[in-house]
Amino acid sequence: MKLRTTLFSALFLGLYVTAHANPNPEPDHTKIPEWAVIKDLMFGDRVINPDDREVIRVYLNTRADDAATVPVMINGLIDQSPTDYIKTMYVIVDRNPIPTAGIFRFTPDSGRVKMETRLRFEQYSFVRAVAELNDGRLYMSQRWVKAAGGCSAPMGKNVAADSMGKMRFRVDDQVEYDKPMLIELQVRHPNESALASDLDPDHVPQFVRNVNVDYNGDPVMSGEVNYSLSDNPVFRFYFVPRAEGDLNVKVEDTHDSVYTQSMRVSEEDGVAAQ
Repeated sequence: MKLRTTLFSALFLGLYVTAHANPNPEPDHTKIPEWAVIKDLMFGDRVINPDDREVIRVYLNTRADDAATVPVMINGLIDQSPTDYIKTMYVIVDRNPIPTAGIFRFTPDSGRVKMETRLRFEQYSFVRAVAELNDGRLYMSQRWVKAAGGCSAPMGKNVAADSMGKMRFRVDDQVEYDKPMLIELQVRHPNESALASDLDPDHVPQFVRNVNVDYNGDPVMSGEVNYSLSDNPVFRFYFVPRAEGDLNVKVEDTHDSVYTQSMRVSEEDGVAAQ
């Protein structure tokens, strides 16, 4: 009787575990077939180190409510010094039609590396941030995200022609020379996906492809991006003002439209769009 009870208990436990198992468990990020192809194309046989040095981290909600606009924050965890700094950050969504969502470049004058933006996810996927240091070493952080249909979701209202490319700056910090300053930049743009439903068969999707930021002519941050970023793309990043000057932004899209905006920065007067 005792043996039968034990066997029954074991069977019941097995059925319970099976019934309550995660139907979409997180896969081993090193064994994703898409990633094997992407890694080979982008990095060849270069070694990508697991982030045991605390170089870079990805933060986001892994169960997104809206796959067309998933906020993501990627933090560099080392100081940007002239001798040791993150030179390039690759943001990759393995299973998106264009996996490389963004390639962002920084300098020691970034002070700290941070990139906050909003991503689209077409399928459940890993999002990866690969940091390339100035000496060529690579480090990676990744998160598994359960979101789907964001790239092919029907487009919302079109951006009015007179507001296309308009930019909005937001600054949370007081201006202090020689200290990192956090800037939020939002660009008014549909950033349309070619997969999105559109009743007009002749309509050509339009999305941002390049963002370049300089301060008094010196590079601060640049990015090569695509429609893996959501509409009205947002960029939050640091830079270090050394003296009074102008933060200049230039945005280009796939229709060869160019949009520019400047912001005056000074310790005395704060910031003001020009």
